[in-house]
Amino acid sequence: MPNAYGDLTTLKSPAFLNTPDDGHDERLLGMLETASRWIDGHCDRHFFVTEGKRRFDGTGRVALAVTDLVSAAEVRVRQGSNGRWVGWNSGEWLAYPLNAAPTEPDGRPYTRIAATAGGRRFPLSRGGVIIAGAWGYGDVREDTGLQVSGAEVTMADTQITVAASGGVSAPLSAGHTVRIGDEQIYVTGAADTQGTITLTVQRGVNGTMPATHAVGSGVSVYRYPSAVTEACLQQAAVWWRERLGAPFSPPEGDGRGDADGVSPAVRALLKPYRRRAAALGV
Repeated sequence: MPNAYGDLTTLKSPAFLNTPDDGHDERLLGMLETASRWIDGHCDRHFFVTEGKRRFDGTGRVALAVTDLVSAAEVRVRQGSNGRWVGWNSGEWLAYPLNAAPTEPDGRPYTRIAATAGGRRFPLSRGGVIIAGAWGYGDVREDTGLQVSGAEVTMADTQITVAASGGVSAPLSAGHTVRIGDEQIYVTGAADTQGTITLTVQRGVNGTMPATHAVGSGVSVYRYPSAVTEACLQQAAVWWRERLGAPFSPPEGDGRGDADGVSPAVRALLKPYRRRAAALGV
């Protein structure tokens, strides 16, 4: 999965590893990605947003528990009598909790879909519900103040040149996921030359498709809960340091030890984000 919850520049900064050497950049980026996937497993959810269809067992009830949902574009159910798939109109269902606000910095995901049309239920069936939409804990983006510059981006380009459109721009680094138009793009390298940044990238990630982007197209960057980003950076730094010495020592009196070399501080940061009840999907 090409995604990281922390970026390479911050990991190498004095706040974490304090290493200006570029010789290990690829390995350090891999460490950030590994820490991010450990976070996903530990929390039983992911914090990046991915687009696509997911299938669920119908419950025979008005409401259906789903995995973390940002937005739903389509809900379809399979009718038991003839096995045909039937789409529900957007006014026939609602995503709950109503105040979840997954596109806001302090928001949370939707976790249920409820039928609102009279008499509708999710038919009792195995894999009888398909929901198309955006999935993940949240979809929070920041305008970087950067735009595509120099030349149009083609669908095959793996390097993209961006420049500030005026004012202060947000710095970009390996590990960031950016969005241009409807495409998510994962940054694996960034070189800044007098205000023009050349990004080395992986195109069309997280269920999106590579697209052509005109000069002047805006660039936004995905942001994750601050505790998740901090946990990713801390754990990547711990694992990187462990390659030169003994495993991280747990606090005195912690009888559980420090499983998998994971910092107790990281576990504490992630505790509020661990899923307590998993939805059933197919």
